[in-house]
Amino acid sequence: MPGLNQKSYDIVIGIPSFNNSNTIKYVVETAAKGLSKFFPSLRGCIINSDGGSTDNTEEVFYSASSDGIDLLSFRYRGISGKGSAMRSIMEKALTLDAQAVVFLDSDLRSVEPFWIDRLARPIFEKNAAYVTPYYIRHKYDGTITNSICYPLTTALYGKKVRQPIGGDFGVGREMLDYYISVSEETWKSDVSRFGIDIWMTTSAINEARGRIYQAALGTKIHDVKDPGKQLGN
Repeated sequence: MPGLNQKSYDIVIGIPSFNNSNTIKYVVETAAKGLSKFFPSLRGCIINSDGGSTDNTEEVFYSASSDGIDLLSFRYRGISGKGSAMRSIMEKALTLDAQAVVFLDSDLRSVEPFWIDRLARPIFEKNAAYVTPYYIRHKYDGTITNSICYPLTTALYGKKVRQPIGGDFGVGREMLDYYISVSEETWKSDVSRFGIDIWMTTSAINEARGRIYQAALGTKIHDVKDPGKQLGN
C-alpha cells in the first residue's frame, strides 16, 4: 500500500516533479534498486513532491516497482518552483529523523543504482555535509554551468565544485537543519524557484562544518532545456 509505514527513516530519496510521467517511474525504480543494493541495513524511503502535474505523474510514481521501499507522493504548497518542492521534501525528512537526503531530478534518463551509493555513502561513512555530482557531459551541454556557475563559484569561494547546479545532490543532517532554519524571506526569493541548486551549494561551501564531496556519476542524460528560453528575455 502506498505511503510510509515507519515513523523514522535513515535515508530519504527526494524527487521533485512537474509533469514528468514519462521518466519518473524509471527514476523511482532505479533509486529503489540503489537503496536495496547498497544500503540494505538502513531504513529508506522515496518521496515525491509534485507541483500539480496534469499528466498523472503521481499515479506513475506509485506504479513503480520499488523493491519493498516505501513510497510517498504529495503536492507541495507555496511558491510554484523546484525550490519549494525540495524544501517540502527536506521538511518531511526532518520529521522522519532522516540523516541524509539524496535528491534526484525527475527527468533523468541515465540514473543508475550506484548514484545512490556515491551520493549518500560519504554522508554516512565520511561525515560529509554535502555531496555534489560530477558528470561527464557533452561540451555543449550544461551551458549555464560551464559559462557562469562553475567559474563564478570558483572565483568567489575558491572551491572547484564542477556541477554546482547539477540537480542531483546528497545532503547530510547538518545542512538539512541549516536549509530549513533560514528565514522565510529567503524562501520567498528565487530560492523557491530555480535558484535552489546554486543556493544550496554556495550555502554548503560557506556554512558547512563537514566536508563537501563530489561524486563521479558518469553521463547525465535528461530532458533537454533551451538556455535562452529558460533564462527569458
